[in-house]
Amino acid sequence: MKLIYYCFIITVLLSLCVSSYAEFLPKPNGDQYRLEYGESIAGIPPKQPLIDGKLDDWKYAVWIAFDSENELFRGRGIWKGKDDLSMTWSTMYDENNFYFAAAVRDDIFKPSDDPAQMWLGDCIFLYIDWTGKRVEVSSKPNFALVKGKPTVADPGGKNPDIIQSEIAIVQNASLGKGGTIYEVSMPFKFLTKEKISEGVTIGFSPGYEEGTDNPEGKGGVFMDWGAVDPDQALNLGKLKFGGTLSVNSAGALTTTWGELKR
Repeated sequence: MKLIYYCFIITVLLSLCVSSYAEFLPKPNGDQYRLEYGESIAGIPPKQPLIDGKLDDWKYAVWIAFDSENELFRGRGIWKGKDDLSMTWSTMYDENNFYFAAAVRDDIFKPSDDPAQMWLGDCIFLYIDWTGKRVEVSSKPNFALVKGKPTVADPGGKNPDIIQSEIAIVQNASLGKGGTIYEVSMPFKFLTKEKISEGVTIGFSPGYEEGTDNPEGKGGVFMDWGAVDPDQALNLGKLKFGGTLSVNSAGALTTTWGELKR
């Protein structure tokens, strides 16, 4: 009887250890903050995230999903649903850096090998208007795996120093055969002269490109907020810079979205 009891205790302890080290994969939680479509919040992390392609540092961030035809700017008739291609993404920031992360569910991951044409393969763009006036896309960084190397590029030519940013792009089978984690840290000094602090709102949208030269004939899908042209600043969503992310079971911001709106 004692042997059975000890075996039970050991099993419970092992299960607790495994669960405590379980990989974090995000789920959308924007409803928790009563966000309208096209709105998101960048919180301040308790500590600077380690850019390693693991999202444990992002457990308490605000996550948004691109997983429906509402985000299909290109690819209707090609896209076959969430497992074909979908992206859950988030942003954070601190005094010096702007952070972006995404968990991409995909059945085939096919990046471009041409550093001058990243968009011919799977990659992510960010479309940003740092003034918040949505007059001009002032930053357009691109994140891609080029010849096996995670790369930050500046296809818009407006922020050439961002190529020095820290990035990890890691395959993750839990997200499908082509599932991929993107994690990026970009210094504000490489991105904008605008003063970014709590309460500031900017124009913002990520865009996921599934390259057009895919030999499987599956390319041509592009997903962004609202399925509109994100190169037009008027089409961008809103990203509000909030307060410190509270490390608790609710994962709430110390400053609520309602308070930020007021």
